[in-house]
Amino acid sequence: MNTIKSVSIYSYFLVLAWLLGFTTLAYTQKLPDNILKNGDFDLKLDGWHHWTHESAAAVFQTEGNKAEPIVGKNVAYIRINKAGNALGHIQLYQQPFTLEEDITYTYSLWAKSEKPRNVTMRIMHQGAPWNVYSAKSISLSETWKEFFITFKMPVDDVNSRAGIIMGIEKVDVWIDHIRLYEGEYVSDIEGAEPHAVEPSSKLTTTWAELKI
Repeated sequence: MNTIKSVSIYSYFLVLAWLLGFTTLAYTQKLPDNILKNGDFDLKLDGWHHWTHESAAAVFQTEGNKAEPIVGKNVAYIRINKAGNALGHIQLYQQPFTLEEDITYTYSLWAKSEKPRNVTMRIMHQGAPWNVYSAKSISLSETWKEFFITFKMPVDDVNSRAGIIMGIEKVDVWIDHIRLYEGEYVSDIEGAEPHAVEPSSKLTTTWAELKI
């Protein structure tokens, strides 16, 4: 009887140790490398570019605790004083970097706005003919939300560009924790409920042809 009891206890602890070991392994699994630099804006806007059309006016800066950062100490804050005449007239972006043909990538970010509005996530070629590989409008609100798009590259591109375009609406925008990495979406923040958005149906188009 004691022998049976001892075996049962031993088996219990063996299974428990295995489960704990598995849990630890899953928890410590290496996250995919972020192709983008300074995605959490810890270095202010270092590595990021911005552009406004002459019809628009915006201030690009970082904001700290007041904005309740998702990760780190800062977020990107775009104060829009004049909305411009098109969505692309206010842009925050990073380039250049290399994306490879037939590789699946995920582009994700957290964002919120002064009041409900739309902005567009976009992956494209930096330079003529400005091919757009993936782009989608996302709906922001006063609450932080995570959005992502997953796409497969149709070509090799050593001069790729990732950005957010936010013209037309005179509504301020906050952005944080921007990631671009190989593979399907991977959550790295406990409790996050990401909003998957479908990229444009055409694998490659030009910005002039894209209507969003």
